[in-house]
Amino acid sequence: MARSDAPTQFSTSTISTSSKHNESAKLTVCDVNLNHDWLPDNILPSLQGATICMSPAGIGNRHDRQCWHFGSRHVDDVSQSFYRIGRVFSKFQAGESYGDARQDSANFFNDPAKIAADILKDYVSVRGQTSPAELVGLIKELLSKGEPLDDKKGTTEILIGILTSLPATSKARTMLTNKLIDTLWGNLQHPPLSYVGGDIKYDALNEEGVVLDSNGQPQTKEPQATDSIEFTAPGTNIRLREQVPQAPDGLHHYRSPDGSFNNILEPNLGKAGTPYAKSVRTSKRLHGVKPDPGLLFDLLMARDEGSFKENPAGISSMLFYHASIIIHDIFRTNRTDMNKSDTSSYLDLAPLYGSSLKDQLEIRTMKEGKLKPDTFHEKRLLGQPAGVNVMLVMYSRFHNYVADILLKINENGRFTLQTKPNATDIEKAKAVAKQDHDLFNVARLIVGGLYINISLHDYLRAITNTHHSKSDWTLDPRVEINKQFDSDGVPRGVGNQVSVEFNLLYRFHSCISKKDEKWIDGFFGKIFKGKQPADLQNISIEELGKAFVDYEQSIPKDPSVRTFDDLKRQEDGTFKDEDLARILKEAMNDPAGCFGARMVPKALKIIEVLGINQARRWQVASLNEFREFFGLKKYDKFTDINSNPDIASLLEKLYTDPDMVELYPGLMIEDIKPVRNTGSGICPTYSVGRAVLSDAVTLVRSDRFNTIDYTVSNLTAWGFNEVQQDYKTLGGSMLYKLIQRGLPNWFPYNSVAVMQPMYTKKMNETIAREIGTFHLYTLEDPTPPRKAIITQSSGAIKYVLSNPKQFVLPWLRPLEAMFTNSKRDISWFMLAGDEQKNYQHRINIKKALSKIPTLHNAIHEFIDRVGAELVKKETFKMKEGLHQMDIIRDVAIPLNAQLLADLFYFDLRTDENPGGTLGHAELYNHLLNVRIWGVNDNDPAQSWNRRRRAIESVNVIIESTAGPVKEVHAGRGLGFGIANAISSAVGRRANFKKDSLRSCGYKFVEELLAQGNSVDQVVDNMWLTAFGGIGVPVTTFYEVLSFFLRQENASIWAEVQNLAQNKDDAGLHAYVREAQRLTSGQRNVRVATAPAEIDGKPVQPGTAVVMLLGGAGRNPGEIANPDKFDANRKAEEVSAFSYGQHECLAKDIATTFVVGLVKLAADLKQLRPAPGQMGIVKTIQVGSEKAYLNDSWSYLGFDASTWKVHFDGHGKGTYKGDAAAPNNQIDLGQYYYLLKQRKENLLSGLGGPASIRAQ
Repeated sequence: MARSDAPTQFSTSTISTSSKHNESAKLTVCDVNLNHDWLPDNILPSLQGATICMSPAGIGNRHDRQCWHFGSRHVDDVSQSFYRIGRVFSKFQAGESYGDARQDSANFFNDPAKIAADILKDYVSVRGQTSPAELVGLIKELLSKGEPLDDKKGTTEILIGILTSLPATSKARTMLTNKLIDTLWGNLQHPPLSYVGGDIKYDALNEEGVVLDSNGQPQTKEPQATDSIEFTAPGTNIRLREQVPQAPDGLHHYRSPDGSFNNILEPNLGKAGTPYAKSVRTSKRLHGVKPDPGLLFDLLMARDEGSFKENPAGISSMLFYHASIIIHDIFRTNRTDMNKSDTSSYLDLAPLYGSSLKDQLEIRTMKEGKLKPDTFHEKRLLGQPAGVNVMLVMYSRFHNYVADILLKINENGRFTLQTKPNATDIEKAKAVAKQDHDLFNVARLIVGGLYINISLHDYLRAITNTHHSKSDWTLDPRVEINKQFDSDGVPRGVGNQVSVEFNLLYRFHSCISKKDEKWIDGFFGKIFKGKQPADLQNISIEELGKAFVDYEQSIPKDPSVRTFDDLKRQEDGTFKDEDLARILKEAMNDPAGCFGARMVPKALKIIEVLGINQARRWQVASLNEFREFFGLKKYDKFTDINSNPDIASLLEKLYTDPDMVELYPGLMIEDIKPVRNTGSGICPTYSVGRAVLSDAVTLVRSDRFNTIDYTVSNLTAWGFNEVQQDYKTLGGSMLYKLIQRGLPNWFPYNSVAVMQPMYTKKMNETIAREIGTFHLYTLEDPTPPRKAIITQSSGAIKYVLSNPKQFVLPWLRPLEAMFTNSKRDISWFMLAGDEQKNYQHRINIKKALSKIPTLHNAIHEFIDRVGAELVKKETFKMKEGLHQMDIIRDVAIPLNAQLLADLFYFDLRTDENPGGTLGHAELYNHLLNVRIWGVNDNDPAQSWNRRRRAIESVNVIIESTAGPVKEVHAGRGLGFGIANAISSAVGRRANFKKDSLRSCGYKFVEELLAQGNSVDQVVDNMWLTAFGGIGVPVTTFYEVLSFFLRQENASIWAEVQNLAQNKDDAGLHAYVREAQRLTSGQRNVRVATAPAEIDGKPVQPGTAVVMLLGGAGRNPGEIANPDKFDANRKAEEVSAFSYGQHECLAKDIATTFVVGLVKLAADLKQLRPAPGQMGIVKTIQVGSEKAYLNDSWSYLGFDASTWKVHFDGHGKGTYKGDAAAPNNQIDLGQYYYLLKQRKENLLSGLGGPASIRAQ
């Protein structure tokens, strides 16, 4: 590295990084510590090419300005290295990062040849897929407008294969994906301009102009609104009418029941009950007499006994069950007017919710936003295989889960009952109805978000076979595409109208599996009584109509009592989980059929005949016109349509010329696309393949609620986060989450079948082995969830914890799951089992710690010193005599992280370890990830991601800790290169303070090495022993301090202040211990291995015994005056630190941590929570556990992560309240409700609204 006075090539004030760590993404000169060797030799190669000028005094100070020149390398690479070496002080953020990466939207497509050259140069993975000339041609073809695309070249599939090979950081990937979306979007008109149908409505009138009904009788009632319902408010006898707002009003931030107002300027666009669009202009004069539909089916479409073919990519029936939901979501042709669709043109889950307010009333409880148990609206799907219905039951269950959590969180009070204190019964009923309305509609938006993400990240990934790779690329059409392709960009949220062409295209009967073909034969055999399977292909239209009418009349009108597949509802209205799990398992193992000619089950002949006739009635364009519309090359020969000479010959005899081939059945009898890994998965016919992708882009991108209004404000922060895809999880796949929410713990969290159920289990195993991820999965089938028994009896807890052979620890399996690929042995860890080696590990740790005589004093000194520094640094002076700080995020959390880092010798950046590689928030987050996965994972819908985060985190901890431990090892005279190693170790130790906690950590490493442990074993000792100490002490501190700061405990807090001032640590310990007893929610778990009895209840092997340690300290059956604070109370044997052999090893350290923080807080004068919501630590109850929300209320965690407090300075003093401040705060919704009531009262006093309007 050479010193240089050359001019600055870039400003350090704008160096940025796309890192996703919870660290600052912008670095300034002040972040760099120039007092130390901040440019290690191993970093220099990655910094070649830049000149950096900076000053220790900051960017604005030119004095002592120093510059370094590094050779020739791109500045972006420098910024990454600079980020790694810079000192960044950040805040811990639970659950998510504050920052979002920005994409450069500069023009990218000026030189296709340069794009191709850059891709081939930078990404080795692309070179084997295509040549430079082919890549240039592909990019040019993507950019060309108006030229037909020869889809038999596989251009789109090749492009998808290239995109999946490019990393997420690739600018080319982003730009080419956006252009692909632009091209697919551009295949259709938005909104459509041409529609079918032209009927008008006629009303009969009498001489006075009164409308007559069909019997010639005058209508005496005033007509009601087209979409209104009447219902009895739950728990009352009050009758209410609900009416959808009419124009110019509308449900602008909720989906309307019928899909209207999706485009606010065109409110009827896509509304249920409106005509189909017609996408393709008909200009060809087709034959006046067309082939007989039945003959077309027999010759070209019918599946013979031996002609069934499995999908070559291994697609399962689950994909087509999801497709069936989509099809019934957007197509419901009116029975009396085939030009209209009775459902909306949007993916709004109409099969679950219905298409009108009246439909919704049939499935809703009308209370707290919930649906009736396991209920969905669409009765047409009862005539589909059971798997389709099970998927809808999963969505129904997910809706109720979401509504429950929404009400508990109650973000910004938006679901608070809006009534005045002396409200009448009618007003209360209206308030309950309004709350239900809001909860239902927000939950519906969230469920719709999951539905769309499944459609994009499971369904579309399977269609494109992207799952057959490790790529996180997905064709997500919701992205905001700036003005980089044309002057207008690619619009979003403009509305949609489904077309007759796509009604015909989405008839995937050829893909019905053999298993479902048998189901259809059986179903038809029931509704066409007396018909054998061989007779089903000869059913007449009259027979079909009568049978369907009879079948529909047999279906109960109440959706909540309907059943399918001979399942029985239980007393609570739900289906048995084991039945639903069995059906899903069978569907995941069931190979789907194949597209193409002669693949439709013969039983569906009458359905296909009706489809052909319907296409003719709609006068749709020909197959070639359809292809030209989509920019595809037209067919010149019949062998272009289908290369099978027999099929081609039949087509020629039937149609004479390729231009005469009808759209339907033409779409279904083309050649199919070959399977391509990646590029083509469902292997559709050629025209269908292109059109399906275009329609998928259109359906999602045109919907306001999937794009511009898919926001945190509409879905709530938690709801948005709950259904947000994680691209590290199979490219964003989400269907597994729906299943795990609907059937928790039935399927293993890492089931190879469940993680991508749109492929068969067999193919998922094959793919996982091919791409090297099989070690992450299990082949286990679904089993009933482990039963659990909960106890808070001290006697029962002692019994369980004193019998380790009968009640075993469950932690080894999740800990080992972090090392499935490396097979790291951690079975010796003290909490991994109850064998002698586990006990010996505990003994060894205690022995090593006992040989550090200064440890006790070092911990006290550390908490007092570093805690005081943090309080001083993080205090925000709001005005004279008023201060604020986040005592959890900015004090307790970094103190917890550094205490563990110093004691367990982690590589944390501190004044004693300035060259450390980890920040406080980063280390805290890594350890927390390990703890949540290792011992706190209680949510199978999050388990996969929790394990992945734990794996990433434990690898960071191991790698970063190995270096310092190796230095200690080398410093003891062991290993090669002793002189250099000792020099390095001494350099690191040179920053230690005398008898500091960091020096104790160094001694701890020495003692473990002296026991004969290798460097790797010492590292494992460190992180395994440490992770249990992260987060829990922070939450305990919050629970204790919040207890002390309650108004009713002011006198207790005053006593605590006196004890702190008098430095009475023993007294403080007693007060903290008693407050912890009154507040702790700690628990422990064991699994029974033999029959037993607990609290008089039988326990069978495999049952989880959940022991409420905190609750045991307040058990009125065992504790005298359990709710009374008594600092002199004798300590109980069972405490929050557990009991027996596995009692918390570091309980004294944890208690000292909490006591030390309480002592610091006691020095803050008139300490109190910040006013209003700002001072509330938001928690909700989920099952039997308390969940803490982060500061954005988007994430449910196990520990407190933020708490803002106010204080008036330092010294004694308890807060008595501000007499000038209001005693209570009114909810904003409540405020507007009262304002509205006052307005109505005022208008009523003036003669009412009618008289005002009359003026």
